Amino acid sequence: MKFDKHLVILSAMPEEIGSILENLSEIKKFEFGDLIIYRGLWEDTKNNRKILISTAWSGWGKVCASRAATRIISLSQHIFPINLLIFTGVAGALNEELNQWDLVLPTEVIQYDLDATPIFEKFVIPSLKKKFLAPIPRIHSWAFKTLKKGIKKDLKKFGNIFDGVIGTADKFISSKEDRNKIRKELPSIQAIEMEGAAVAQVLEQERVPWIIVRVISDEADNNAEQNFNTFLKEYSKISWELVKLLLINYDLD
Repeated sequence: MKFDKHLVILSAMPEEIGSILENLSEIKKFEFGDLIIYRGLWEDTKNNRKILISTAWSGWGKVCASRAATRIISLSQHIFPINLLIFTGVAGALNEELNQWDLVLPTEVIQYDLDATPIFEKFVIPSLKKKFLAPIPRIHSWAFKTLKKGIKKDLKKFGNIFDGVIGTADKFISSKEDRNKIRKELPSIQAIEMEGAAVAQVLEQERVPWIIVRVISDEADNNAEQNFNTFLKEYSKISWELVKLLLINYDLD
């Protein structure tokens, strides 16, 4: 199997990476209980190269996402070293400037439900001794610039693009009360979801480069459930195109 790079595309739900399997060849399937990992080649005709893609949908929540990331790393890393893992999917907005279809690429992520006080300060990850995890700056810069340029030209369905902090916790936020509580405690958080910071912790500890790409589906308020479900149906039709934009423009060593 000849290829130029090995990228991992991971999401919580199949809708968040859409028709990715239909665009891969030489697919191999690896089953670990109820988790299925797919590995195949994507042909980048624009740049005349092939990229090895490992992909899966983990299921909701920090444990499921961490499990999937760990399985993919252990399955691949020693045979086919991973150049980059992209975790992508939807998120709820905390910043009032964010709207449906806006993109958020975090410069930092935090597990806002992690609390090991009084031994550690609240939100600190004991094994890493820090609250916030950040992707490699040049990777974030590349992804941000690529998507900012690309969505204006090729993916006009999307809105504006933001960076900042994304918060992760094992709770779907669907009330203004919960939303306001998070904003009061951590005002820097732009958006919230249920997997990203947990995956980032696994990857940081395993020394694997990562980036997170989130699309705003709802405002994490009392209408969140309805808006989320309606949005997801539409997003599933073009979520692969967002991923493909990153693959075509991937030029990092």
